[in-house]
Amino acid sequence: MSADDELTEYEKQRLAHVARNREYMARLGVASMAKTIGLDPSLEREHKTKRVKRHHQQREPLAPTRRSSRVVGAKPEYTGETIDDMFDGEETENRFSSSSRKNKLNKMMTTPEERDDAYVETSREWLVEARERLLALRAEAANAGPDVKGKKKNANNAVWREDAVARWGEDVPALSAVADWKSWTKSRLGNPPKPSALQLLQEYYAHDAWQLLIACALMSRVASGPLKHECISNFFEKFPTPTAALKADADEVFEIIKRLGLFPGRMRTIVEVSSKFLTHTGEFEVGLDPEVKIYGIGEFGVDSFEIFARGDVARKPKDANLNAFCAWQRRHAAE
Repeated sequence: MSADDELTEYEKQRLAHVARNREYMARLGVASMAKTIGLDPSLEREHKTKRVKRHHQQREPLAPTRRSSRVVGAKPEYTGETIDDMFDGEETENRFSSSSRKNKLNKMMTTPEERDDAYVETSREWLVEARERLLALRAEAANAGPDVKGKKKNANNAVWREDAVARWGEDVPALSAVADWKSWTKSRLGNPPKPSALQLLQEYYAHDAWQLLIACALMSRVASGPLKHECISNFFEKFPTPTAALKADADEVFEIIKRLGLFPGRMRTIVEVSSKFLTHTGEFEVGLDPEVKIYGIGEFGVDSFEIFARGDVARKPKDANLNAFCAWQRRHAAE
């Protein structure tokens, strides 16, 4: 038996995250820079997970107050298609950009295979629209000409834009489209709290606001930890930047994340997050207010963004895991 066969699924996914992060650092030139200051990026700290013993109070079993509809043989209220229409607090009628699309999908969704085909076709339309927005923004910036005054400031902006291209791909805005490239870039980088003993999935992606939000969109409403790790890791391996995500083939994305369910909503969120991340020329923010709302990013995604990308551990989110993470950070703040 090889050493890899003895690893748990979680440990295998962790090693996959480490390998991908090293590739990410190599693309940014972080590894070579670390050598010049005497750091060895291959060194890793061993994480020891403490098992917490939980003492559960014994309670007398309560008599059931109602019976399952499946037990009594009643017809279920919801079908899989109905559940698939719900996604992270979004209004169902707003999930499609036009009523014609929704009507087309309703007509086509007679079998699971036809429903999948309809989802992929609609995803292609979203991707085309996002690419058109990128091209329009680029053309607008080219027609306007350079609008940054001062050679020194322009040179500084060029350096920061070069860093942004290395991180997020060639579809970041044109140099003249952004007044302050330093603020533009830094607002899209994470400022995460220290790693916790809880090892939440968001901690792997806290360094990059785009990856964090995409991970939140993909993990939402999925109970299986290994499944979330695998699908999210595979997605970023294939599409490591928002530029790559918007150039994706809808069929490829579907094959990678279909096991997570809720494909139309997740795909729409990938497109909308990536599009805003690249086309918005100001500092990047996300929230529940209309001016900063992004499709598919509800309360869970916003709380995750503020906690992991902005380091706000004083929050008290409703999600149990996020709340436990913040509580852990506050308890270990002095360490």
